[in-house]
Amino acid sequence: MEKKKALILVNPRSGRIVARQLAFNFGHDFQGSAYEPFIRLTTGPRDAMDVAQRLAGQFDLVVCRGGDGTLNETINGVLRSGTDVPIGYIPAGTTNDFAKSNGIPFDPEAAIRLILQGEPTPQDVGLFGEERYFCYTASFGMFTRSSYATDQKIKNRYGYAAYLAAGAREVFHIEQIPLRVTADGVTYEGEYIFGSVTNAYAVGGGVLKFERDKVRFDDGLMELVLIKKPDKLSDLAKMFTDLQKGIYDERYITVVPGKVFLFDFLDREIPWTLDGEFGGKTREVAIQCIPRGFTIIKQKEEQA
Repeated sequence: MEKKKALILVNPRSGRIVARQLAFNFGHDFQGSAYEPFIRLTTGPRDAMDVAQRLAGQFDLVVCRGGDGTLNETINGVLRSGTDVPIGYIPAGTTNDFAKSNGIPFDPEAAIRLILQGEPTPQDVGLFGEERYFCYTASFGMFTRSSYATDQKIKNRYGYAAYLAAGAREVFHIEQIPLRVTADGVTYEGEYIFGSVTNAYAVGGGVLKFERDKVRFDDGLMELVLIKKPDKLSDLAKMFTDLQKGIYDERYITVVPGKVFLFDFLDREIPWTLDGEFGGKTREVAIQCIPRGFTIIKQKEEQA
């Protein structure tokens, strides 16, 4: 029987272990499976997206090894290729929020076993503007810049602590952002220090958590989160402590599920983060949830 073909994209700069040392092991791990692996080391930003867009249609499976940014590029490439080829994920980044939410193991061998034995599962995907996709979060404001501005070498060396250190510095420079946003026809307006459209159990390595029974990854809905600045510093500290527990103070925090979100920042362009990577600046942008827009390999239902 002729083997299926798997394109394996490896980000050699992501994670604390040098991916070049692992790339050749992936071929061994796929031995005896239904797939013949074709391994490609990415060369820089957008390379995973460009390669996936160009080659996805020639493969039965696309696998990426890297952080959330590498996964974001891979998903964008596959969707832009016009195919619905399943995507496998081998996490190797610093926070890996997507992997945590979806039960994907961090150990490379365990992740590969899941890819070979798991189930292709359709999930919702977010569309930012007209052509940029994100798999679990688009966000702006406090703590978001640290995810893409922290040097990759520092992230590799210190891991999640690097994000915490960078994020802690932002506490002393909190910017209140004037915003009008409409979620499925309902408008919210005010000054906010953080906002996101999210499809995950946790964002920012657990800084923001959602109750698992209130989030589904394939229901055609994403969660709008808007956070205002409390008047007292003590209330700010308590608010972020509560967020890590999934507790929301309604005086400051708005959480609304929806399908289409229209953002207007009123007086300036604001930088966005898409799945932990810089997403550009915009004053106005439309974000929509595309139901079951991509396919990720996860544990089968009876194993989850």
